[in-house]
Amino acid sequence: MSYLNTLPKSRERLASSSGLAAAVLLAAWMGNANGGYFIGDRAPVAFVLAVLTLIAAVTGVLGQARSRWSVAATGLLTGYTAWTFASLLWSLNRGDAWFGATTTLFYLLAFWVALAFVTLGASRYWALAASSIGPALVAVFTLTNLAPDIENLFLNDRLVGSVGYYNGEAAFLLVPFWVSVYLAGSRRVNPLVRGVVLAGAVLGAEVAVLTQSRGAMVAMAASLPVFFLLSGKRLRGLLALVPIATALFVAFPGLNQVYLEFLNEGSPAAAVREVVPTIWLTAIGAGVYGLLWGLVDWLWRPPVAVARIAGAVALAGAVVVVILAGSAFTERVGDPVAWGQEKWEAFKTNDTTGQEQSRYLSASGSGRYELWDVAWSDFISNPAVGIGTYNYEATYYQKRDEMVGYSRWPHMLPLEVLAERGVVGGVLFFGFLGICLATGLWRRFTSLNAEGKAQVGAMVAAIAYWFVHSSAEWFWQLPAITMLAMVYLALLVAPWNRPETTPTGWSVRAAGAGIAVLAIATIAPLYIADRYLTQSLADTNPWTSLEKVEQAQKFNPLHPRLAQREAELATKIGDWPRAEKAYKTEIRLNPEHYVSYLLLAQFYEQRGETEKALSFYRKALERNPLDPQLEESVSRLQEQVEGR
Repeated sequence: MSYLNTLPKSRERLASSSGLAAAVLLAAWMGNANGGYFIGDRAPVAFVLAVLTLIAAVTGVLGQARSRWSVAATGLLTGYTAWTFASLLWSLNRGDAWFGATTTLFYLLAFWVALAFVTLGASRYWALAASSIGPALVAVFTLTNLAPDIENLFLNDRLVGSVGYYNGEAAFLLVPFWVSVYLAGSRRVNPLVRGVVLAGAVLGAEVAVLTQSRGAMVAMAASLPVFFLLSGKRLRGLLALVPIATALFVAFPGLNQVYLEFLNEGSPAAAVREVVPTIWLTAIGAGVYGLLWGLVDWLWRPPVAVARIAGAVALAGAVVVVILAGSAFTERVGDPVAWGQEKWEAFKTNDTTGQEQSRYLSASGSGRYELWDVAWSDFISNPAVGIGTYNYEATYYQKRDEMVGYSRWPHMLPLEVLAERGVVGGVLFFGFLGICLATGLWRRFTSLNAEGKAQVGAMVAAIAYWFVHSSAEWFWQLPAITMLAMVYLALLVAPWNRPETTPTGWSVRAAGAGIAVLAIATIAPLYIADRYLTQSLADTNPWTSLEKVEQAQKFNPLHPRLAQREAELATKIGDWPRAEKAYKTEIRLNPEHYVSYLLLAQFYEQRGETEKALSFYRKALERNPLDPQLEESVSRLQEQVEGR
C-alpha cells in the first residue's frame, strides 16, 4: 500500500494535486531555458521526474488504479522508448542516437509521473491551470525584457524569445491556449484563476504574433473546430474567445509593425516600445473580464432552458459567421481548389510573395518540402527499422536536391518517427497516441459529465495544435513544448473516476524503478560530459581546456563533437599526431557526415599535405555534393597536385 494512501483523502488529494502542478510547471521552467533543447537545461528536470517515478514505483502508486487502456498506452510508449534505445545498434552516429533515446525516455517519465499523480487523485484542474499559467509567466518575463534585450530576443526579424527559436516560442505559448479558453469559461474554476488564465492567454497569443509563425496560425485554425466540436460548452468557449480575439484585433497592427521595422531596416525598438503598453492593457482588460464573469457565475446561474437557447443561438451564429467567411474567401480567391494548388506550389518552391506586408501572407515552405523529401527517402531505404534515432542530419546533406541551408531535423514529426525508427517505431508511437486520444473521446461520449466533456475537448484541441504544428517543425527536440502534450495525453487515458485501488505487483514496481534508474544512468553521463565541455569552451588555456575534454570523453565516448574539440585543442598546442588521431576518431564516430571529413581535409591542407587533403575533400564532397565551397576546394587542390 502507498504511504500517501494512509493519509486522509483531502490531504492526499491536495498533496497529489500540488505535486502534479509542480511537475507540470517544470515545462515552463524549460521554456525559459532554451525550451530544454540542450542537455544542460533539461537534465535537472529529467532527474526530478526520475526521482518521482522511482518513489511512485517503490511506494506502489504506479499501477494501483490502472485501466486496460492506460496500461496499453504506457506499454506502447515504453516499447517506443526501448526501440529508440535499440536503434543505437544500427545508428551510424551513436552519440546523437544516445541523446535522442534519452529524449524519448524523458517523455516516458513525464507521462508516467502525470499518470501516477492522477492515480493518487490529483485534480486535473490543477494540472491544466499549471500548464496554462506557466507559459503565461514566461510570456510576462519575455515582455518585460522585450525592449531592453531586443537584440538577443529577435533573429531574422522575428521573436525567438526564451526558447531560442521563433516557431518553438510560438508553440510553447500556444499549446495550452485551448486549455486556457476552457478554464476561463468554467464555472468550476475560481474567478481569480479565470481572470489570470484569460490574461495569460492574451499575453501568450500576442507575444506569439511577434514570432510571425505561419505554422502556429495553421495549427490554431486546425485546432479551433476540434475545440468547439468536442468541448460541449460552445457558448462559454465563445465568450472566452471574445476578449482574446478583440485583444488580437487591437494589438495586431502594432505587433506586425515590429516585423516590418526589422524587415525595412527601420526602428524596431521604437515599434516595440509603442506596442508593449497595448499588450499590457489588453491583457489586463481580458483578466478583468474573466474575473467579473467568474463573479457573475458565482452569484447567478441562468435557467437551464435559457443556457440551452443561448448556446443554440451562439452555435447558429458561429455557423453563419463561418458560412459568410467562406463565401467572402471564395469571392476573394476564386476557385478554392486552384488557390490551394497555387499555395502548395508556393510552399514547394519557397515563394516569399506577400512577406513584405506580413510573413503570415507568405506561403513559402522555407525549404521544408526538400527536408520532407529526404526524410521520406530515408524511410523508403530503411522501412522496417529506420536510419537510427537523430541520424537524419548526415543523410540530408547527401540526398538533398537543392541548397536550402542547414538542418538537423526533418521538420515533421510523423516523418521523423518513420525515417529514424521505421515502421516498428511508427506502430508503437502512433498506437500510443491513438489509444490515449480514443480513450479520452470514448469517455467523453459515454460517461463524463459536462465538465469532463469540456476538459476532454480542451485537451484534445491542445494535442491537435501540438501535432499539427509538430508536423511542420521539430518540437520533439524541445521538451518545454512536447512535455505538455504528454501530460495532456496522460490525463486523457488515466481513469476519471478513481476506482478502488488494487495492490501493485512487483513486476510493475520493478519496471517503474528500472525506468527511473535507467533515466538517471543514461542522462547523467551526458549531463556531466556537457558540463566539462562547457568548461572547456570557456577556458582560454588550451592545456587545461584539453584536460576537461578528456574528462568529458570518459563520460560520453560516443559523441563526435568531443573528438572535434580535442582535435582543435591539440592543433593549438602543436600536437599534430594527436590532432590527426582525434579527427579520425570523429570520422569513426560519425562516418557519413561531411563535416568530419572536411575538418580533417583542412587540417592536412594547413600542414601542407596536399594529396591527403584532396582525398578527404573528395570524401566530404561525396557526402555533400551540392556544396560549392567543397567543389572549389577539390578543384583547387586537384590543380595543385596535377601541376607538380
